[in-house]
Amino acid sequence: MALMTRSDFQAGVEDILAVPRGSLQDSDSRDTIESWSSIADVQIVTYLSSELGIEPDAELIEAETFGDLVKKLEELRVLAG
Repeated sequence: MALMTRSDFQAGVEDILAVPRGSLQDSDSRDTIESWSSIADVQIVTYLSSELGIEPDAELIEAETFGDLVKKLEELRVLAG
């Protein structure tokens, strides 16, 4: 299993969501970011699978906010720093 920094993960998600780098907050969700759709969810899951080699589970897929995603990835020990 690969490791990724939080900032690399954030940059990847920001690219998927087409938001400015460094703008994504832990509290951001589908409700606060217009481009965060079900298609973006699939892209984020695909990104995690290809970059980290993990198969996202239901808890990861159901994460409500960016912070929830980060917390779950930290629990899985795939985020470094």
